[in-house]
Amino acid sequence: MTQSTITFRIPSDEKEMVAEYAKAHDISLTELYRSVVLEKIEDEIDLKTLRNAMKNSKDNNEVGISQDEMEKLLNEV
Repeated sequence: MTQSTITFRIPSDEKEMVAEYAKAHDISLTELYRSVVLEKIEDEIDLKTLRNAMKNSKDNNEVGISQDEMEKLLNEV
């Protein structure tokens, strides 16, 4: 896989804080930024998926059940 370089500017105090966080977790700044950005993207996709599922459920007049009811059904299987 080819790699690219991204450069961005942040205030010095924020850079120090991020660098200390990365050091405390024994990861590089690159690993930290990459993981945080990808996690943010995944969270947004998950939220969009949940909203679509909720809309579809509402549009189809689906009725939900409680967790207790679901556990009871699963125990009957």
